[in-house]
Amino acid sequence: MKISSAYKKLQATVTPEQLQLLLNNNSLYKTYRMLGVSEPVLLRYINDNNLTFEKAFRTLADLLESENNMLIQDWKTTLLSKKELREKYKIGPKALNRFLKSNSIADRDKVKINPELLAYQQLVRRLTEVVKRHYNLQFQSGYEWDHKFSVYEGFHQNVHPVIIASRENLELISINDNRSNGRICSISRDDLINLVCTNPRRTNSIP
Repeated sequence: MKISSAYKKLQATVTPEQLQLLLNNNSLYKTYRMLGVSEPVLLRYINDNNLTFEKAFRTLADLLESENNMLIQDWKTTLLSKKELREKYKIGPKALNRFLKSNSIADRDKVKINPELLAYQQLVRRLTEVVKRHYNLQFQSGYEWDHKFSVYEGFHQNVHPVIIASRENLELISINDNRSNGRICSISRDDLINLVCTNPRRTNSIP
């Protein structure tokens, strides 16, 4: 592959170790602006030297096809804000707006959200926090608590919010797995209800 003069200049300006330090503390956008190079040049340097940029923004070209689909699904079926989506997929604000526009997706801020779904999600979220406090469910590095039977499916399959938020419906999974789950359920509706109803420790006073 031909090496451009801009790439050679970047190689002479900063070492991989120095660049990694910059990426650890700045967005990709800020990094390539500080170095005075284009985004493609910087991305090539990152790839050639196996660097990482967890805190940095990616371009839309960096998103896998599966991530594109999940991003669309998240936007249409969850209440994640634009900021939360940008953090989840490590993309910048302009990139997200371009993505929505290029896929002809209406800006959620300009359309009416299903008020019943909104109320259901908010209630489940509050109840889930109560359950986690009651059972002292702790987070582990790289993991988070997720609903086995998703909140989205709970709403559309008419499952009571208390059941969706129950301890029986919570599982600790890796953050990466949770980010890719979308609406996928790891348990059936009937299995969840059976677990809740047959738990010998459950009483009316326990979440």
